[in-house]
Amino acid sequence: MGEDFRSEVSNIFAVGDVIGFPSLAATSSEQGRLAARHAFGLPAEPMTTHFPVGIYAIPEISMVGETELALTRQKIPYETGVAHYHEIARGQILGDDSGLLKLIFHAEDHTLLGVHAIGTGATELVHIGQAVAALGGGIDYFLNTVFNYPTLAECYKVAALDAHNKLLL
Repeated sequence: MGEDFRSEVSNIFAVGDVIGFPSLAATSSEQGRLAARHAFGLPAEPMTTHFPVGIYAIPEISMVGETELALTRQKIPYETGVAHYHEIARGQILGDDSGLLKLIFHAEDHTLLGVHAIGTGATELVHIGQAVAALGGGIDYFLNTVFNYPTLAECYKVAALDAHNKLLL
């Protein structure tokens, strides 16, 4: 299966669970849109590699990008920053004292490599990091950006400050 989602039979396209990873509703929908564009001979960009994974449990769990395990196996130097919901006013307002946001930055160029969230609104919160990573941004964006208060988005600032302090050591 190529980037155009065309099967070995030239007029048959396949997307979603039938082609395997990542087998998520959101990515399957995007694959379908791209396959339709290819089927009708319309231009289409390749599918992004920065797609979110969301688990709609209690608490919600979501991630985008790399994991620490994958980066360790690839021998890519990284640093993490964590913000706990109980440190954030919005987390306290929501009564979520166990949620957290973890950011993973490249240790040398400080680009954002991964975002992991667990807690209230994690599947929404992850999209901020998804956008920053897709645009090649990094720790400086979060350090220099003002986030609405009180919101869970403030976790990005706190987690970036945590990683920044570790990188200074």
